[in-house]
Amino acid sequence: MNKHDKPCLAIGPPPEDHSQQPLFRVVYVIDVNADNVRGAAEDTHRIMTDPESLPPVLQVIDHTGTCTTIDLSEPKG
Repeated sequence: MNKHDKPCLAIGPPPEDHSQQPLFRVVYVIDVNADNVRGAAEDTHRIMTDPESLPPVLQVIDHTGTCTTIDLSEPKG
């Protein structure tokens, strides 16, 4: 087994929270080319905050661990 055969992320639900609104964990996944990991993070941040960027597809995890895919380019409905 090589390093590509192992998953590198295990994303669980958000911690227990007692606010008035439910707490969600939102996961933004993007593939970027860069010279190093810092450059990849910086490029991703630039893309995320660019108002001209296309709306992303996000994974939203609720407190029970249920994961929902939300495509922000699709109309609400």
